[in-house]
Amino acid sequence: MGPLLSTHSVAGDRRRVLGLVTAVVALVSAAMLALSFVIDLGGAERGLIFAVMPLLFYTGAAAVLLVKQGPPEEIELHEDGIVHVLGGVRQSWAWDQVRALDVAEHAGHSKAGCMIRFNDGQLLHISGLTENSPAIVTALTTRCLDARREPVRRRHKRRGAAGLGGVALVCGGVATWAVVAQLSGDPFKLARPAVALAIPAVISLTLLIAVLVTGRR
Repeated sequence: MGPLLSTHSVAGDRRRVLGLVTAVVALVSAAMLALSFVIDLGGAERGLIFAVMPLLFYTGAAAVLLVKQGPPEEIELHEDGIVHVLGGVRQSWAWDQVRALDVAEHAGHSKAGCMIRFNDGQLLHISGLTENSPAIVTALTTRCLDARREPVRRRHKRRGAAGLGGVALVCGGVATWAVVAQLSGDPFKLARPAVALAIPAVISLTLLIAVLVTGRR
């Protein structure tokens, strides 16, 4: 890749943000589990007991993400290309392998980020948490003049938001219909499992909010 020009370390804040999101989901699951013991939906509320499964999963995930330090990550700029190093594993691409760029500059230009798409289809995200990230963005925009400018980052964010929103809407709608049927005295044998759909609905909604509010910069 030619001579090394600069090395840029990536802060571990990204891992902590993900840990905080999973911790919030665990708290939401715990609240839904507690709710199953204090509300009365004619027995259908017992479906919320299934919240114990995401509670255990997300509690464990949050503990690992917040307590255990992740592998070191660096971005290297070389004369002939860019290198991503994660936990000692190196991936390198020449400048002419950069197919598309999605650049996002932040206030004051002290931080900048971009999503890079390479010819092999792989994506590399340079966030504002990367040391001297504007220098990386400058190198990319000056050395990769043939790379297309396209909304790679925003497109993936929209797809994720649309998927989570769809799950929340469908599951929440079915759960609401089951609750109304149960309260109106209409015999509905599937009320309990239908109410259990409130769990993925609320979790999807929580993750959707996280994507929209804390979306990777």
